[in-house]
Amino acid sequence: MSEIAIKRPLWMTITACGFAAVLFSSIAIGGTAWYRQSIATRDALQREVSSDLALIETDMAAQRKAASALALTLAAEPEVAALIKNNAREEIIARHASALPGVVRDGGLQLMTFISAKGEAVARIHTPDKFGDDITGRRKTVVEALSSGKLVAGIEPGRTAVSMFASAPVIDNGQTVGVVDVGTSLTNAYFEPLAQRIGGDVAVHILVDGKLEKQASTLETPLLSADDLKAAFDGADIQKQVTLDDTTFVVKAVPFNNYSGTKIGILEIASDVSSVVNDGRTALWMTIIGTVVVAILSLLGFFFFARSLGGTIARLTGTMTSVAGGDLAAVIEGDNRPDEVGAMARAVKVFKDNALKTRELERETEAQRTSSEEQRRLAAEQDRARAEAMAQATNGLASGLQQLASGDLGVQLTQPFSEEFESLRSDFNRAVAQLRETMAAVAAATGSIDSGSREISQSADDLSKRTEQQAASLEETAAALDQITTNVANSSNRVEEARSVAIQANKSARQSGEVVANAVDAMGKIEQSSNQISNIIGVIDDIAFQTNLLALNAGVEAARAGEAGKGFAVVAQEVRELAQRSATAAKEIKGLISNSSVEVGNGVQLVSQTGEALRAIESYIVSINQHMDAIATSSREQSIGLAEVNTAVNQMDQVTQQNAAMVEEANAAGATLATEATRLRELVGQFQLGYDRPAASSASPACPAVPAAASAQSAPSSSPARGMMNRLASAFASNGSAAVAVKNDSWEEF
Repeated sequence: MSEIAIKRPLWMTITACGFAAVLFSSIAIGGTAWYRQSIATRDALQREVSSDLALIETDMAAQRKAASALALTLAAEPEVAALIKNNAREEIIARHASALPGVVRDGGLQLMTFISAKGEAVARIHTPDKFGDDITGRRKTVVEALSSGKLVAGIEPGRTAVSMFASAPVIDNGQTVGVVDVGTSLTNAYFEPLAQRIGGDVAVHILVDGKLEKQASTLETPLLSADDLKAAFDGADIQKQVTLDDTTFVVKAVPFNNYSGTKIGILEIASDVSSVVNDGRTALWMTIIGTVVVAILSLLGFFFFARSLGGTIARLTGTMTSVAGGDLAAVIEGDNRPDEVGAMARAVKVFKDNALKTRELERETEAQRTSSEEQRRLAAEQDRARAEAMAQATNGLASGLQQLASGDLGVQLTQPFSEEFESLRSDFNRAVAQLRETMAAVAAATGSIDSGSREISQSADDLSKRTEQQAASLEETAAALDQITTNVANSSNRVEEARSVAIQANKSARQSGEVVANAVDAMGKIEQSSNQISNIIGVIDDIAFQTNLLALNAGVEAARAGEAGKGFAVVAQEVRELAQRSATAAKEIKGLISNSSVEVGNGVQLVSQTGEALRAIESYIVSINQHMDAIATSSREQSIGLAEVNTAVNQMDQVTQQNAAMVEEANAAGATLATEATRLRELVGQFQLGYDRPAASSASPACPAVPAAASAQSAPSSSPARGMMNRLASAFASNGSAAVAVKNDSWEEF
């Protein structure tokens, strides 16, 4: 067995590829586990931060509710309104000073202030010695509670610290007479218990004069920079992980809003997440160690497996090399194995058997090669004989085609060709005879076309002159109809205008009738009013009569009373005279109204007569309008009819002009046709039809005369010339000779 040179053993490749695959899988699995662990750690950190933030917000909300409840309770006490209005500071302090320590201890509320309607501090329970100052300049919750009359609660920055306040209005008879303000300062004392509960730190930064200042903080060392705080105030999501000593914090900055929702600062929350970070780091190291151990064990396994497989394949490779070198007697081992190596050994055995069969086939091929040389020689002799016969046929056809190209239609091929090409000669002779008969028929038809075209040209000339006369007459008729149509249209327009004027007159008469009717109604109402006034005056006359009687009776009674009734008698006399004057005036007015009623009646009669006259005018105008409408309709119909007649005449004029143009074109075409017929006769005269030759010498027995009509009606696809060309092309193609084509009326080889 020959020595085999192997640069890189297979076991090394298998070991390297297997180790790489296992290492890649381990890294992928470890990376996935690390990614999931990092996601879990991040979620745990986020939950921790969210939980601490929720705890602080919940405590601050509870502080706001407690302050609101206490402020509302104090403001609802019946005596508070009177005490604030009377500025009874001592009494207010005496009532609530004893309760303040319990409020501070149980609710964490440190501030309690009673404020008047002017915004002045009446009493501070937490600082009794400070009172009388104006609070509206620095406490917006108090100002809003006084103006709205409702509870206002929330965070509000102070001069030294931000605080949680609840301002409840004190209402007396529907008017706000003061405010009870309760709150607590959000200082370190407030945030330290919350920092212990969340296991972290809390800081509050308030915006003062455009800068964020720290007002409360349980942090010893700042964790966020001023830029981070400013970015968080501007709306950025700031959350960082910071490590101090051995403690890891997640610091989150959230906006800090006042009672109205306005952003006033930043709340900084630092959550201790050391345990979560340490657990995540431990899980990461466990993943890395597991990946390394799995990779080492996989490397050892692939090494032993590759060494075993490489030895087996090396032995099989040596056997394959011997077979490839021509040693077909080499023994192939391992062909009885059930695995892939056995399949390879069986394949090598097949190669060996095929090599033995190949040697046998080479010997048989050499014998067949000798026999094939003899057959090729015989085929070459046959091809040479066919080429000579084809050359004879080609020369004969070339000679006949040259005579045909010169215009000699009486040419015939009399020299016989070989049996294989004899049909070509027969087809050529028959095609020339058919072409001769066709050209004779064309010459005869040319004379007929010439005479017919001259007659057509003469007739077209006469028709053209008559058509021009008819077109001129129609043009004059169309012009006259245009003028008539224009006059009728003008008349129709004037009738339409007159009809419009009549319609306006009718409308005006109808409106005048309505005005007269309204005037008649007004006169009737005036007459009714006059009658009502007469009735009223009659009532006044009766009242004057009764008053006169009463005055008379009063005078009688005054006379009976003697001296005591003299004054009453004077009054009765005056009333009597007044009643008489009223009766006289009423009679005069009644007379005037009677005269007015008579005049109004005359006016009503005159207006009624005017209305009757207007109605008669309206009926006459309606009749005129109907007549004008009928005239306008008739004029419109006449105008439309004349327009249609005018359009038809114009169309006839256009058609006649077109016919004249067509006749001129037909006349020109007839003249052109006659010229072309003469030229065609001259062209046909160039051919020698060969009717003066003896029939025996010019026609082949295999080519009988063909009548002109039959030759003219024969289909191009079955003509002898086409059949001859097809057989000639097939014969040349079957013999492998040079192709022959018709080019420029001659045969050329190419």
